Amino acid sequence: MDPQPKYKGLQKTSPTDLTVGMYVAQLDRPWEETNFPLQGFYVRSQGIIERIDKECACVYVDPRRYDSKLGEVKLKAVINNDRKAQQDRTKLSARERLAPKQPVVYKDTISITDEMPSATTSLVDAEDILATCVVKLQTNGGFDVNAIEEAITPLVQSVMRNQTAIAALTRMRRMDNYLFSHAISCAVWGAVLARELGLPPEDINQIAFSCSLMDIGKTTLPLELLTSPEKPSDEEWLLLRDHVKRSTDLLTENGMLDTKVLATIATHHERFDGSGYPEGLAGTKIPTFGRIAGIVDSYDAMITERPYAPARSSYQAIQEIQKNSDKLFQAELVDYFIRAIGVFPVGTIVELNTGEVGVVVAQTVDSRLKPKIMLILEADKQPRQHLVIIDLSNQLSESHQPLLWWITKELAANAYGLDPQKYFLD
Repeated sequence: MDPQPKYKGLQKTSPTDLTVGMYVAQLDRPWEETNFPLQGFYVRSQGIIERIDKECACVYVDPRRYDSKLGEVKLKAVINNDRKAQQDRTKLSARERLAPKQPVVYKDTISITDEMPSATTSLVDAEDILATCVVKLQTNGGFDVNAIEEAITPLVQSVMRNQTAIAALTRMRRMDNYLFSHAISCAVWGAVLARELGLPPEDINQIAFSCSLMDIGKTTLPLELLTSPEKPSDEEWLLLRDHVKRSTDLLTENGMLDTKVLATIATHHERFDGSGYPEGLAGTKIPTFGRIAGIVDSYDAMITERPYAPARSSYQAIQEIQKNSDKLFQAELVDYFIRAIGVFPVGTIVELNTGEVGVVVAQTVDSRLKPKIMLILEADKQPRQHLVIIDLSNQLSESHQPLLWWITKELAANAYGLDPQKYFLD
C-alpha cells in the first residue's frame, strides 16, 4: 500500500515535478546507493532536480517543509553573477571545471594504524614550527616562508600515504592557538580535497602550502580583536576582512614570488555566486585553487571553536556546505569535498539509536552514511567491558528486516570524556 508507514505525511512526486524550495525526505531507493551525501535535503537549484531525475524514478517530499525563499535567493544569486562567467561554466564539464582532464587515481599505500605514528610526528613538528612563526610574526613582523613549507610537506606526504589517518588526527587534536591550528588543519583539508580531485602531486603541495598561509595576515591585527568573545562589530568585520590583503602583502614582503599561491590566498574569501570579498568575483573568475581554499577555510572555521562562536560538528558543517552548494560554493566541488571528508569522518564520536556511543573507525565511499563504528559506551553511557566494531553497511536493509543500528547524532569531540585518538594509537 502507498503511502507506507515510513512515508506517512509525505507526497510521492516525480523528479520532473519538483521545484526549487521543496524538501526531499525520502528516495525510491536506499540513500547509500545514491550520490546524495545527506539524508533529506531542500531542492536548491535546477541542477539538483536534474541529478535526482538521473537517479530516481520518484521521490517523497515533505510539504510541511517547503521553503519559498529558496527560489528568491537563487534568482538573486544569478543576478549577482557575472554573465560571462555563467556562460563559461556551461561550456565546461564537471571534471574540466575542477580536476584535470586525466585525473590521477590515488590509493592508500599504508593502513591507518601504520600511518598514525608518522602522521602524529608530522603534526607535532608542524605545530612547533607554525607556533614559532606566529610568535615571530607577532613580535617583529618577519618569518621564514621556507620553514612553513618544510612543516607542510610532511603533512602532504602523510595524506598521500593514507589520507584518512592524518585527517582523523587533525580533527581529533586540540591546539591552543587558532591561527596556527587553522593553518595546519587547512593544509591537511586542502591536500585531502586536491588528492580526491586527482590533481598532480605538485598541485597538491601548492594547494596545501597556500591553505596554510591564508590567514597569515591576521597576525598583524590587534590581538584583542582576534580573541574577543563578542561577535565583531561592522567596523571590526571590515578590519578582519582586510586580512586578505595583509596576507598577500606580508608574503610579498618576505620574498614570496609564486603568483599562483598569492592568487589562491587573495581569492579564498570570494564566493561562487559573487557575494564574497574583496573583489566580488563569481564563478570561474575565481581561480580553481581559490575555490578549493574557500571551501576548506569555511569547513575548518565551522568545526573549530572560536572566541565568539562554538564549534559545529563535522556533520553540521557538511550540512551547511551542502546547503550552499551552487551558491557560495561550486556544486561539483561540494560533491568532491564531501566524498573526500566523509559525512561521518573517521575519529568522530557518534550516538546510535540504541543509546550506545562509539567512534567512527572506517568508512566506505559507497556507504557514506553507514561507517564502521567501535562501540565504547553502553546505552547507560558506562564503558563496555569489551570493545567491538560494527559495520553499519553490512546490515540487511530489506523492509521486513529493519536495521539494528543507525547513527542518530554526532557528539562533541570530548563527549563523555572520551578521547578518540587513543583508540587509533593503542
